[in-house]
Amino acid sequence: MKIVQLTPYAMDRPGGVQSNIRDLAAWCRSQGHEVRIVAPPGDPDYCEEGLMTVGNARPWSIHGTSFEVSRATRGEIKAAVSELRDWGAEVIHMHTPWTPLLPWQMWRTLNLPSIATFHATLPEGAGFDPMSAALRRVGHYFNRRISRVVVPSMAPYRQWEAAGANPVPAILPPTINLSAWRAAGEQALPSETFRVVYMGRLEARKGVSVLLDAWQAVEASAPKTELIIAGHGAEETALRAQASGLKTVTFCAPPNAIDARALIASADIFAAPALHGESFGLVLIEAMAAGTLPVAAANEGYATVMTGQGSELLVPPGDATALARKLITLSQSPNRRAQLTSWAKSHANSFDVATIGPDYVNLYAQALAAPI
Repeated sequence: MKIVQLTPYAMDRPGGVQSNIRDLAAWCRSQGHEVRIVAPPGDPDYCEEGLMTVGNARPWSIHGTSFEVSRATRGEIKAAVSELRDWGAEVIHMHTPWTPLLPWQMWRTLNLPSIATFHATLPEGAGFDPMSAALRRVGHYFNRRISRVVVPSMAPYRQWEAAGANPVPAILPPTINLSAWRAAGEQALPSETFRVVYMGRLEARKGVSVLLDAWQAVEASAPKTELIIAGHGAEETALRAQASGLKTVTFCAPPNAIDARALIASADIFAAPALHGESFGLVLIEAMAAGTLPVAAANEGYATVMTGQGSELLVPPGDATALARKLITLSQSPNRRAQLTSWAKSHANSFDVATIGPDYVNLYAQALAAPI
């Protein structure tokens, strides 16, 4: 098959959607398929096999998270579609199509059999949220017009089901090639401290402030501990100020992919305190593959991943006391950490692209077989 992956996000920037696209595309090529990736431009020096950059993008923020809004001119869309048709494009895989606007522009003009992955879980609240309502309408729009909607976990599935989606989405985890993470774990040297790493955006919904509140108790309980926070974001200045009285906290810039894997693999614990808005837990799976235990907030997306013995590593979102207690317990229990790490490595393998990739290929084949 000749597959077109459509994304509203520049491929050079870090993110779970980009990782999913990149690893799924590489695996599909290894199985004899051809893949083109259509994305807005980012770093002009960035190279990606099969990448076609179209239009432009600008940053936007809503519901405590940041993303890009992308669009292309009519002429840019026409030229891109002509190139893809000449190439022989057969099937489309759209990613987060409710993020304006490029994937919708390309999909509408290409008019090919399609599936779409909605990666996000919408925020829940007691009041009426016009943006969430608008996004739900967009979701229903695509659900009526494409072969299959895909969501990564039960968290967004329940939202679609409650909203009366017909048909309800298929649940398929994001795809990820874990081989580099496993290699990083094999090469990692043990830390002389009880090392905890947070890596990600420094924004309110990610819960880093909760982690710093918890760290006061962790630091007081054990002298040989350290917390490394790797990332940038709108909350960085406030978080640095919050950590000013703590002696074992270090901030650093987001590392490149190789250094990110090495840093996480060097840690005893990967902290993931996100309060809400997580539809899956790709970062948790990466950490587990590298031999690092995730301690995560029990939001619906992370709870989807941390099943079985992994539920022991979940704490209530926003509960600094529970998070501190969990970290302290694990710091004092090396034997239990070793048992959980053995489980985690095995559990991570069930999400590898070699396991999940064939299910996506089957959906592409079904879309091709169905009328547009």
